[in-house]
Amino acid sequence: MSSSPYERLAATLDKLPNGFTHIEDGTHLRVLEWIFTPEEADLASKMKARGETAEELSTRIAIPLEGLVDKLEAMAKKGQIRAWDSSTGRRYALLVFIGGIWEEQMGRADEEFAELVEQYFQKGRGDGLFTTEPPIFKVIPVNRAVKAELEVYPYEVAEKILESAKSWGLRECACKNHKGILGEQCKYPTSVCLLIAPRRENAYDDDPLTKPISKDEAIRILHQAEEDGLIHCSMNAQKGHSYICNCCTCCCTMLRGAAEWGQPHAFLKSDYFANVDDSTCTGCESCIDRCQFDALSIVDDLCQVDHVRCVGCGVCSVVCPENALSLILRDPSERTTPPESLWEWTKAKVRARGVDYTDLV
Repeated sequence: MSSSPYERLAATLDKLPNGFTHIEDGTHLRVLEWIFTPEEADLASKMKARGETAEELSTRIAIPLEGLVDKLEAMAKKGQIRAWDSSTGRRYALLVFIGGIWEEQMGRADEEFAELVEQYFQKGRGDGLFTTEPPIFKVIPVNRAVKAELEVYPYEVAEKILESAKSWGLRECACKNHKGILGEQCKYPTSVCLLIAPRRENAYDDDPLTKPISKDEAIRILHQAEEDGLIHCSMNAQKGHSYICNCCTCCCTMLRGAAEWGQPHAFLKSDYFANVDDSTCTGCESCIDRCQFDALSIVDDLCQVDHVRCVGCGVCSVVCPENALSLILRDPSERTTPPESLWEWTKAKVRARGVDYTDLV
């Protein structure tokens, strides 16, 4: 085993379903060096993803309990690990890098860190996470764009996901924050990430990066994101959703995976695609700039849809003055059923990546 705590932590993070891409020149290690001290990296490399109390951790890895809680709490405050109160006591857990540690650095990130992470993204291009099934993200269609006669599953309706939660929170988008630090300000609103707690009330009261909001406010922000032309995305599972991101191809790491890096499994299209009513379309071009995947064009004064490029988000329909654009179902062979839960997604992902996750759970 390597004597470097950063290499040990990198190896541990790469066992998680989201992975941690190894970069030949060591960029991935420099990212960890910015986030963790050597002592913090060493401790994190020995932690479990499922979480355990400080007493359990102390016993398992044979280190003194004295001072351990203070270290763990400091690491949780820095977004290096996860901490929460449970019926069995305060628990601490290892975080994934993308979808966890990286986003939690938003309050600490500076230009040096943003440049390191951008190098990591550009060189690694999500290898493992974006190149294996199942994708981590799934596009959620704008509900009002879906043909009224079509049956829509609850996990395909963003409003239903929000309505079923117990707590709601609003965050600045980490991807947009990252790009902004690099001097590439996004043209879209930046505080658009909706966090949801399916079972816990007041879940975000003590989260320094998250503003607690009401259900009505969450739904208002969702609809405003549609008006602004952002794409609803959430975890690729049928239940247990913990967020709805409102994304753009210029900033979103997942959407960049497909739009910029050509990674086949960065995210999943919805089960719909845009359809044009030729009898009402006037070729006004209002929809053209709305499509972030260049799936629309005007030919002979009518809008045409490239079904290969269309992700089925429906944001184009919002601005059509003639209501000529709507979403219809793809062919059954092109539709997908998400894993039932995050745990089912996790099991499928670690199988696809060929990693052994058992010692972390």
